[in-house]
Amino acid sequence: MDFPSLKEHDLQEYAFTCAQCSFCQVGHGACPTYKVKRRDSFSGKGKMMLTRALMQGRIRPSEGLEGLRDAIFGCTLCGGCEEICQVDIPFVKIYQVMRNDFLKRGMWPEELSMTKEILLKSNNIQGQAQMDRIEGWSYWTPNEDELLDKQGTPAKTAFFFGCASSFRGISIQATIATTLIMDKIEEKYTVLGEEEYCCGAPLIMTGDFEGARALAEHNIQKYKELGVERIITNCPGCYKMWAHEYHEFLDIDHGFEIVYGYQYLADLLDEGKLTGLNTPLDVTVTYHDGCDAGRNSGFYEEPRKVLEYLPGVTFEELPHNKANCFCCGSGGVLRAVDADFANQISRLKVEDIEATNADIVSSGCPSCVDFMADQLPQAGVNKPVKDLAVLVAQALGLTWDGLDEIYG
Repeated sequence: MDFPSLKEHDLQEYAFTCAQCSFCQVGHGACPTYKVKRRDSFSGKGKMMLTRALMQGRIRPSEGLEGLRDAIFGCTLCGGCEEICQVDIPFVKIYQVMRNDFLKRGMWPEELSMTKEILLKSNNIQGQAQMDRIEGWSYWTPNEDELLDKQGTPAKTAFFFGCASSFRGISIQATIATTLIMDKIEEKYTVLGEEEYCCGAPLIMTGDFEGARALAEHNIQKYKELGVERIITNCPGCYKMWAHEYHEFLDIDHGFEIVYGYQYLADLLDEGKLTGLNTPLDVTVTYHDGCDAGRNSGFYEEPRKVLEYLPGVTFEELPHNKANCFCCGSGGVLRAVDADFANQISRLKVEDIEATNADIVSSGCPSCVDFMADQLPQAGVNKPVKDLAVLVAQALGLTWDGLDEIYG
């Protein structure tokens, strides 16, 4: 049998490249889904062997296609397999493309159809009213009037919130912190507010490339109308979409400069544009490299550089860190497909965190912060999870009502 989308993206030969070495199963920091399931098909090697057998006709579709579908969608797209692969197979791209094949075959998981319906109806993955993208939380910030005035205002720089950072209480803290930091340095920027649509990452991750197109084109058009040249976003999933996947999967070249939020903060600190870090935090912090920020985009040093600037911070690495960091379980839209499985994967992260002396768990990914903040208490770990932008704002002496409401 054929996988047309693999052919379209010139990826069909990788099923025959796999060396069956099992590094993706047993390597340091490798595939978390295999570590939980302990089934070959849930590892990179297993999926490649099954794909090859189907392509060669050694097994019938009725014998292997459904199992391959379950394994392809039972993945967080964390890239752990890709990082450790000895023959450089681009697993993350392959899985996204194969998800597109399963969509075309009518074999999409039912849960994803529901997720897509919610997203396209509300224009955000949370299914909430678009007016809440800014008005639902702006009352927490002391600069509320200034922030609301920035909606739809022409500017060369835009701050793209992202869905998690617009609607989820703990993730919103990073958005508030970032806007206060940008206001402090007198950065001129615009926000779309309720006109900001989901970047389309949930659909592209699930293989629905065309479903993401209308969302992408809406945001691009709005920014062009405002004269935007640079887009800053704290969400590494949004960053990856804007910086790479619009072109790679949708053939869109928007022309904007895309800046990851913690690259932005690191540059401000290096250039001496962000001063006044005079409030000691007096905490030991560990850092979780979110998959889209780390393995899938390469931002390892920037957040650690920011942590070095913060007064009163003792930094301790997780046992699995940087390229070997365990996924928190939140990625690849797995929570929508199988929430229990995502929760099981999070236990790997919990064990790593418990192995440190950290007082606080930090990350540069709003979705990871939200998921870990939910999972740690369930595992009996009483460590707060804070976005790195929140720590920077606190070191600057900034405060807001939401910070007290969320963290006490």
